[in-house]
Amino acid sequence: MAHLSEQGEPRPAERLPLTTIIPRAWIGFSQAPWRFVGLTALMLITPTGLSMIARDLEQSDSWWLTTIGDALFLATFPAVLLPLVALLQLADQLLPPGPTTARQASAPRLERLRWVFRQTAALTLLEAVILIGAMNLIRIAGALMASHSGVLSGVILVSGGLVLTLWAVSQSLALPLLIHHRHRPLAAMEHSRRLVQTNRLKIMALIGLLIGVNLIGLMGAFVGLLLSIPFSALLLMASCRTQTPWVRDSRQNMLPT
Repeated sequence: MAHLSEQGEPRPAERLPLTTIIPRAWIGFSQAPWRFVGLTALMLITPTGLSMIARDLEQSDSWWLTTIGDALFLATFPAVLLPLVALLQLADQLLPPGPTTARQASAPRLERLRWVFRQTAALTLLEAVILIGAMNLIRIAGALMASHSGVLSGVILVSGGLVLTLWAVSQSLALPLLIHHRHRPLAAMEHSRRLVQTNRLKIMALIGLLIGVNLIGLMGAFVGLLLSIPFSALLLMASCRTQTPWVRDSRQNMLPT
C-alpha cells in the first residue's frame, strides 16, 4: 500500500539494501577503526564504572552518600546514550553519503550533535514509556482475568506479548533513521514502522545478522565486543541507505563507493 508524502503524493516503497550493508560496513570501519573502538570502549566502561560506584554508595548508611549513589545510577543513562549517539553519528558520516547528507552538512558539527542527542533522548524516553506502560497494562489485564479464567489470562499474556514484540521490531530502525534523516521522534517511529512493514523478511534477516555478529563478539569477551558493537552500528546505519525501485536517484546508493 502506497503512503502519502507531505505534498500528498504517494511515496514509493523503500527497500532495505540488505545485500550491500556488509561491504558498506567494512568500508566504513576501515576508515577509522580506532575511533570506533574508542567510542565503544567509552560506551562500555563508563556506565559500568558508574553503576559499580553507585551500588557501593547506595549501601552506605549516610543519606548524602545514598543520594549521590542514586544520582550516579541515573547518570548511567546519558553515559550510555552519549557515546552511542556519537558512534552512530560517526558510522553515518563514514558510510557512503545518502541523498540527504549533502543538504544537512552545512550545520555546525557540535550543533548537529546536540540536536541529535536531544531528539535521541526524547525518542528513547517516548519508546520506554510506551514499552513499560504496555507491559504493565498486559500484566494487570492478565492478573484481573486470572481470577475468572486461567486460560483466558494466558491468552491475554501471550497475545499481548506478541503484539508488544511486533511493535518493538517495527521500531528497530527508529534511532538510525532519526540520526540519518534528522527526523523528529514521532517521524522516526513512523518511518521505521513503514520500512519494517515493507521489508519484513529483510528486517528479520538484519536482526539475525546483528544477533550473530554480537554473539561472535561475546565469544571474545570485552575485546570481541569492541569490534562487534561498532560493526553492528555500521550495519544499522547502512540499512538507512534505502533504495526506491524505479527511482533514478536511488541507483547511486546501490553499491559501496
